[in-house]
Formats: sequence, C-alpha cells, structure tokens
Amino acid sequence: MAVRTILAPVAGSNIDQRVLDLAFRTAKRFNAHLEALFVAAEPQDAIPIVGEGMSGLIIEEMMRAAESETQRRETRGRAAYDAARDAAAVAEAAVPMPDLQATCAWRRDNGREDETVARRGRLFDLVVIGRDPREAAASLTFDAALMETGRPLLVAPEKTPETVGEKVVIAWNGGVEAARAVTSAMPLLRTAKEVTIVSVGEVPHGRACAKALAEQFLWHGVEARVSELSEQSHVASALISEAEKVGADSIVLGAYSHSRFKEMILGGVTQDILAKCTLPLWIMH
Repeated sequence: MAVRTILAPVAGSNIDQRVLDLAFRTAKRFNAHLEALFVAAEPQDAIPIVGEGMSGLIIEEMMRAAESETQRRETRGRAAYDAARDAAAVAEAAVPMPDLQATCAWRRDNGREDETVARRGRLFDLVVIGRDPREAAASLTFDAALMETGRPLLVAPEKTPETVGEKVVIAWNGGVEAARAVTSAMPLLRTAKEVTIVSVGEVPHGRACAKALAEQFLWHGVEARVSELSEQSHVASALISEAEKVGADSIVLGAYSHSRFKEMILGGVTQDILAKCTLPLWIMH
C-alpha cells in the first residue's frame, strides 16, 4: 500500500492549523494529494424539534444565525488552508500531475460533518484529523473517522514536532487492531530512520510477540529494535515514557482493542494515549 491520497477535515476551529500543518507535511513526505474538506451544516439541522410555541419568525432567525455561523467557520477554515498551502509551497490540482509530487485541493460539501467525513474518508488512503474533547462536533467527527472509514488516522497533537515519521514507536500487543495499524503504517515504517516496537506486559497466549514482528519486518526492509516492558498497570504511561526515551516523533497504535464503550466508561489504553500523548498518532481500529 502507498499513501497517495490524504483527507483532512477542516471545521473553522482552533485545531485546523495543526491538522493542516501535519497534513501538508505528510502529503509532501509521500508525494500525495491532500484534500481539505469543509462540511457546511444544513441550516435546518440547527433547529431543535419545533414546539407549539415556536413562531416562524424565531425559526427564521435561528436559521439565519446558523447560516452566519457556517459562513464564519468556512472563512476561518479556508484562511487556515490557504496559509498552510502557501507555507508548504504545494500546488493545487484537480487531477493527478504528470510527475509525482504533492498536490492539494479545497472541497466544500453540505450535510452532517461526521457522516460526510465517514463517507468521504473511505475513498482516501489516510485521514489526518485533530481531536478536541471540548467540542462535541469535533469529537463526533473524530469517532466517525476512526470507527466508520476503515482507514488509518494520523492524529495531530497540539504542536507538530519538527520531524514526523523519522523515529517511530509501535505499540504492540499481538492483537488484531495492532496488526491492522502496523500494516496500514508500512509506508511510514519503510521510510523511517528508526523503528522501535514496544510491548508492555506479557503478550497474551496465542499472540505473536514483538520479536516475531521485528523478524517479519526484515522482509519489508525495516530493521526494528524491540523494547519489552514489564509494567502492566499503566500501559499508556509506559508507552509514552518509552517513546520519549527513544526520541520518537510518532506512535503507531491499534485503537480500542477492548470494547470501545468499556474504554470510554472505564478508561483504557486508547483513551489514555489520546488524552496524554503529545506526538502524532497513527491509529487504526
């Protein structure tokens, strides 16, 4: 698999800048086409269930306010895209260029952002996205991208490191989600300067260990060191600590090995790393 197309949802929010920064860097790394997608909400979607006491005038005012907010967000999102495009010196293109190079485009769709990103994301090789738990819409879109596209996500941290994908840590537990994440990240791993496979605690019976994964990597031309940690009670903290120790600039992670509902309620590795990690995360469910 090669990363030739990248989708970056843009919402006119504070996370746009870091998402686009990471997305353009990634597009240039893989000579990929980047689509920045803004989804304009339908005005009627902003109207709650109409009660008997709600007049037509109030409904019209609410729809105008919703349209105004959408326009404001689109203007902010487009400005962030234009600035990031110019800073990255990437040309816009509607069709593939004759020579292999990074290109970009702006797209505006109408509808619900989470549903549109899920539908559109299935067409791309990678989705670069931000996550802000304080914004409900952003959280819904993130969840849709992760759970409904079938594509890997590259999650933008608050501050993009100087390099991305040169020193990669893989969180490995031998599970299906981890295997999918590793397979999807192979374009990143093949071009990385250093790869470290980190296993925390005992790998469950019947699963391949980190050393076995490192042996298989040799067939892909990837040399990886293995770090097996005994810590089991705070897996996320151990992974983040090891990433800092080896100077990693990104982490590959299989998302939600346990029930997503259980992790959301009781906590889990995925939730902890999303909340605490300051590095870009290449994740897949």
